Amino acid sequence: MIRISISTPTGPGWRTSRAALVTATLLLCAAAPPVRADSPGSLLLPGIDIRDVDFTVGRWCRYVVIDEAMGQTDSSEVYLAVVAREKGQDAWWLEIEAGPARSPAGDRDVARFLVSGAVRTMTPGDSLYQYVSRLYIKRGRAPVEQGDPRNLTRLTIVNPTSENDWLITPDVVISTPAGEIAGDMRQFEKVVAREIPAGNVKLMQRNVDRVKVWRSPDVPVFHLARCEIERVRETRTVPAVKGIPETGPRESRTTSVLVAFGDGARPLLPSP
Repeated sequence: MIRISISTPTGPGWRTSRAALVTATLLLCAAAPPVRADSPGSLLLPGIDIRDVDFTVGRWCRYVVIDEAMGQTDSSEVYLAVVAREKGQDAWWLEIEAGPARSPAGDRDVARFLVSGAVRTMTPGDSLYQYVSRLYIKRGRAPVEQGDPRNLTRLTIVNPTSENDWLITPDVVISTPAGEIAGDMRQFEKVVAREIPAGNVKLMQRNVDRVKVWRSPDVPVFHLARCEIERVRETRTVPAVKGIPETGPRESRTTSVLVAFGDGARPLLPSP
């Protein structure tokens, strides 16, 4: 078992802001496209692939997500649970609770989604909106509100989406605060470089994303045990322009770690 360091948020940048709650926890590995400010869309838990979801009622898992950037560290906690199956439908109620590390339960945000079992066949061109028929949100101690699934329209699967995109190492032992877990480790690196002409000057941009994901069939809901994402962003002008300094590499890191899991989850929100 390993220890992890949980810091108190140092600013307003923690991932579970009230303006951007939880939907992209259902996405795979990288940043989602921007969404409306009133929609529940923030990347809280990198590494999840919703197509691999296990809709076993009562199963739950809890994670700590640590963001490191520009000399600051923000930590949040995310809880996922399958709380019920909709009667007579191939659809399940999935709840997500999120908040800053060590925050009281009453101050955390909760979202409850009715997700179709067809989400397992989601393709890169699909929108999450197609698979969520009902949505309820509770922001801290505020009353429960009914959300609009149409706000999820711009949320889609992001790369990589094929097994061929990953370098996979099978049969590894994953050390987490929840214990030693058998599974696999998969990783990829994505480099995007582009030139932006601006008169007689070119702005050169280079982005590098390095992703490592540890998965196990023994972990409930999305099988995610650990995820690490390192990002490097760099810009410069060609030729160099006096008064416009090169940014140099700006690095950030997000780590998601399983800290507990089990059975017997009870709904956090009342049944609709």
